[in-house]
Amino acid sequence: MSATWEEQNGGQEAQKTQSTQPGLGQAKPSPIQFYGGYQVYSESGVDLTLLRENLKKTVTERLVKNRRGLELVKELDKSRLAKIHSDLPRASTAMLQDQKILQQLTDQGVEFVLIGGLAMRAHGSAHVTEDVDVCYSRTKENINRLADAMAPFHPYMRGAPPGLPFRFDAPTIQAGLNFTLNTDLGEVDFLGEMSGIGGYEKVLAQSEERLLYGLKVRVLTIDGLLIAKKTAGRRKDQGHILELEELKKMRDEGAGS
Repeated sequence: MSATWEEQNGGQEAQKTQSTQPGLGQAKPSPIQFYGGYQVYSESGVDLTLLRENLKKTVTERLVKNRRGLELVKELDKSRLAKIHSDLPRASTAMLQDQKILQQLTDQGVEFVLIGGLAMRAHGSAHVTEDVDVCYSRTKENINRLADAMAPFHPYMRGAPPGLPFRFDAPTIQAGLNFTLNTDLGEVDFLGEMSGIGGYEKVLAQSEERLLYGLKVRVLTIDGLLIAKKTAGRRKDQGHILELEELKKMRDEGAGS
């Protein structure tokens, strides 16, 4: 028996609907074209022009650029808060002095690996970070060196109620593991272990030596950063992962250094 007109045309209408609904066989929209004809965004939406420009700079220049970006963010925050709360005094927060932090840790012989946002910047990331994250060795000698190195800068637990008794000394470090601190040099996080990697020795094995501000510093590799961020599974890391994957591609293609 032959199909009715409705059956024949109903199938055609269904095919037409599928071809016009997003995600149902419709061709992907063409990427935005920019003057010059080169690729600006990756398929995942990462701005490749920023990464290319960062990779032309030295590692130190990348960190200096982060500091300038952070200064701008801080000023914008002050302006925004002043408009919302014009009757309140502005909070006094220490601007990040990453060079002095790294210099102090190095001068005191602290065994550490630079991780987190500054490690990303060292590899060419466009991400602006407001703290220094390091993974430190948990040996007794190194814990003593770490406590001595930070003592002059009044480390205090970030987010803790004012007046809460706290001393970032050797016994405290030995009793704890991971610390998020405010200091006179800005915000610093000291981690005894990292998600997906493990303790200091394993983090060290995933690091490479880089020259930062004239200092020889161990920096977590792109691969190590990807492992840690994918394991942590935090929402804020999703954009970082996409950017790191693009930097890894550039590195493998010989564009990075």
